[in-house]
Amino acid sequence: MENIDYDSLKRRGFLRQKQEGFFVVRLRKAYGNYASIDLENIKSIADQFGRGLVHATTRQGLEIPYIKYEDIALVEAKAKQTGLETGTSGPRLRTTTVCPGNNWCKSGLVNTFEFYQRIENELGIKCAMDLPHKFKIVISGCPNTCTRAQQSEIGLHGAVDLADPKKNIGWQVYLGGCGGKTPRLALKLEKIYNENEALRIIARVVKFFKDNAKPKQRLALLIEEVGRERFLKEVLE
Repeated sequence: MENIDYDSLKRRGFLRQKQEGFFVVRLRKAYGNYASIDLENIKSIADQFGRGLVHATTRQGLEIPYIKYEDIALVEAKAKQTGLETGTSGPRLRTTTVCPGNNWCKSGLVNTFEFYQRIENELGIKCAMDLPHKFKIVISGCPNTCTRAQQSEIGLHGAVDLADPKKNIGWQVYLGGCGGKTPRLALKLEKIYNENEALRIIARVVKFFKDNAKPKQRLALLIEEVGRERFLKEVLE
């Protein structure tokens, strides 16, 4: 076990357990939506390679513990074959957490699933993207912010623009929140943005973080270091 590249395994979704020789595999699906066949395939992996246990994470992933090191390649191949994606850990973009939005929630104001797809497909900002430190994006469909938009690097929720005579629906944006050992509440931007504007902000914030953050420095601490004024100037102008 001495020559194992644990960081590479983290990228692929396999996290070292406290029990020697065992790993937890993180599995995910877009927006946290698992079809019944996905659940059957996850059960199959858990029964065959783990101990029949599946844990639901706070980021809408499903984890299977007690995967033996020698079975990692087999688990990875089976997950890929059945259309399951793996999550990630370490200094990377984590799985984006997404509530149902207006797809079926009666409170939802925006289509969170489509917005998620635009982030991945148009911006190329995807889970496991290498960054100086962990980075989280969360999307909520309404001001209830079930995904805790105020506590992640980038948080967004659907909102009615009360400053607009037409009361159009757009996106409220929060930047620089985090949990962990140094928790911070995010900065709440002062206006409601349309979808294209929100996407541009996401792209600029990720680039700013990638270009300026030190290793193991969360966005919240980078903002404190460079100053709120400079940060907002660079990501909003």
